[in-house]
Amino acid sequence: MVALGLALDGCGGGSSPSAPVPSATPAARRPNLVLVVADDLDVPTTDRLPRFQRLAEQGLSFTRFYTAQPLCGPSRAAILTGQYGHNNGVLFNGPPNGGFATFRQSESSSLAPWLKSAGYRTALIGKYINTYAGDAGDAYIPPGWDYWYGHSTTLEDGRYYNYWVNDNGKVIRYGVAPGDYSTDAETKRAVEFIRAEAGRPEPIFLYLGPQAPHEPANCDPRHGPEFRDEEAPRVPSFNVPDPESPGLPLSASDIAQLDDLQRRRMCSVTFVNDMIDAVVQAMAETGRMDDTYLLFTSDNGLLMGQHRGQANKDNFYEEVIRVPLMVRGPGVPRGTVDRLALTIDLAPTLVELAGLPVPDRVDGRSLTGFLRGRPPATWRTEIYVESYVGFQTAPDQKYGIRTADWFYGNADRVLLFDMRADPYQLTNLRRSAPPADLEAFERRARTYSTCKGASCP
Repeated sequence: MVALGLALDGCGGGSSPSAPVPSATPAARRPNLVLVVADDLDVPTTDRLPRFQRLAEQGLSFTRFYTAQPLCGPSRAAILTGQYGHNNGVLFNGPPNGGFATFRQSESSSLAPWLKSAGYRTALIGKYINTYAGDAGDAYIPPGWDYWYGHSTTLEDGRYYNYWVNDNGKVIRYGVAPGDYSTDAETKRAVEFIRAEAGRPEPIFLYLGPQAPHEPANCDPRHGPEFRDEEAPRVPSFNVPDPESPGLPLSASDIAQLDDLQRRRMCSVTFVNDMIDAVVQAMAETGRMDDTYLLFTSDNGLLMGQHRGQANKDNFYEEVIRVPLMVRGPGVPRGTVDRLALTIDLAPTLVELAGLPVPDRVDGRSLTGFLRGRPPATWRTEIYVESYVGFQTAPDQKYGIRTADWFYGNADRVLLFDMRADPYQLTNLRRSAPPADLEAFERRARTYSTCKGASCP
């Protein structure tokens, strides 16, 4: 086996304090920022949707973009803070070591307060953090947000119908009436916010968190017929286990259910396409679109039959840790970027686009050089991802390293995949790898597992 190539470029943020930072240029000269975060959208599904491909063609698509932790709540906390869970404390979807109750400790040092301090008008519409709003009270609005339309996940008994929303401090219930479909309601509020801001000089930051395509992936009938012939991806890893952990094969009934779920997922996420189209149109009609960066991504991916996974996440398979990232905006070149990037890079990117110094507590690295057609001279050669188990006791950290050619992980057992020769992760090479290579990966992974700021990969 060839040695694995273990070099690493350093990275990090700026030298500003972690508190809200002062404005460096007049607010009116700052660009508008729109961040759309889908829920459980994997790259294989994204690649099957032509409208996302058209969005990618309008700007820059990052083909090696990964989630810092492949679970909803921790991933969203990482997006908003630019930090790994081992620094922001959000390790799980709920307490005692995760969810909204834990994230409250980081709210004042996250995107909305940073951008608001620079003169932005800020809005969140959709999903915030799992278990929001909990003991804070149903009408609680986090700091830094001027306009708030957040799904209450502690009250939630439905994602697409029959759900609760904190509408700018007023808790309201949605049912199954026309217009109650959650993505439609969120789209309406996003457009209302944009139009209401039309007469103001301040730039806007709009965070959109649609529920799609998370289970149960309820689909309004308008787009349903488009996907009646779709099925879960029949890739080489479909219904094929890791030989060291075979598990039970998927039954015909299991596969039929996965196919049905995939059709609903593709249908539900098409309404996110409608949302993006409506936002772009509203921004154009109010004269903002030419000065707007729009970023689209997902919190994590999902196994849809690969490795016998049935809508599974929070593991280290490529379909789970790799997520889409598409960016369009002023000066953004059209094409693809194949450099390794992470969800913790989104916060420093947005902060830098806003003309602010990146807080030194941020673990990620800004992508603005790529967006301006000036890629950094040096860039990371590997990324680190993490996961946790045992949240009722002491959290047990699991981790992995992804390079251009290899994936190394230490979860239930050591994992080593040659991602060039074995992109579907069918053959674990840990038994045939040179011990020195495994030891080198493990040393670096342990270093990253406690990294902070500039010491992170």
